[in-house]
Order: sequence, then C-alpha cells, then structure tokens
Amino acid sequence: MTSPDASPPSTAIDRGIYVMPQFVTFEVSDMAAARRWYVNGLGFVELAVLPGPDGDPVLVHLRRFRYQDVLLVPGRDPEEKASGVRVSFAAGDEDLDARAASASGESGGVVEGPTSTPWNTRDLHFQDADGHLVVFTQPDLNVDMDSEFAQRVRDSVQTTD
Repeated sequence: MTSPDASPPSTAIDRGIYVMPQFVTFEVSDMAAARRWYVNGLGFVELAVLPGPDGDPVLVHLRRFRYQDVLLVPGRDPEEKASGVRVSFAAGDEDLDARAASASGESGGVVEGPTSTPWNTRDLHFQDADGHLVVFTQPDLNVDMDSEFAQRVRDSVQTTD
C-alpha cells in the first residue's frame, strides 16, 4: 500500500494546518519585496502573517505544496547575502518553463533554467534578493533512463525483512 504522502505533489495548494515535519526559515532584508517574489514569482501562497507591535510582519508563512513551507522573517542586513544553504522542492507536474517565465517577470531575484541534470531531473534555480537558493525539481521525462545506472541504483538499495 502506498502512503498518500509518497505521491507527487498536486497542483492544488493545501491550506490545511498540520505539524510540518520540515520547513525552511529565511531571514530577509525587505519583507514586502520577498513576499512578492515568492508569491508572484515562485507560486507560493501566504498561509499566515504575524504582525509585530508596530504592525509590520515579523513572520510570513508561505506554502507551495504539502510539506513545502517557507517562513520569512525580517533581520537580514541588505549588504550581507545568504550563502551555503539550498532548498529543493519537488515540482510535481508543474510547467517549469512557465514558472521560469513568471519568476523572470517579477523583480527581486534571479532565475536559472530549467536545466537537465545528469541524474535525470529538470531543475529550475531561483536566488532571491537576499541570496537564498531555491530549486524546483522534477523527473526529466525527455531522457531515456540509463538501464545500467538504474540497475546499479536498484542493487545498492538495502532491504530488510
């Protein structure tokens, strides 16, 4: 029996409240610009906005698909760029070329791809204005699976009974 969580993400965004097994928190220098970039460019939706004492947001909770959550918090110095962290999200059957065009039309970040990888995926790379790296990835259905490679992967999987 296959777990419902094992299926690829659907195009419907789950706005339900649940315990998130994993999420990423990005410190940003401009909350309004970051919100526009992730919502208008990358296709996230706002689930919640927590205002601070002055009314400005101190946390913005964004989501694409189930278990694909990003929290934006203020605090990054505009002169200091994030480095070293890259988060990848399964893109399901989303049209990555259309998403790249959408994000390219939105100011606030850099878009690269989509490109094919040696491990048979198509990856679309984004870098927001603060330097955070986000990748949308999906199987590359335009390549023939290398049968020798596929067999090596199958052989390397350890099963326990």
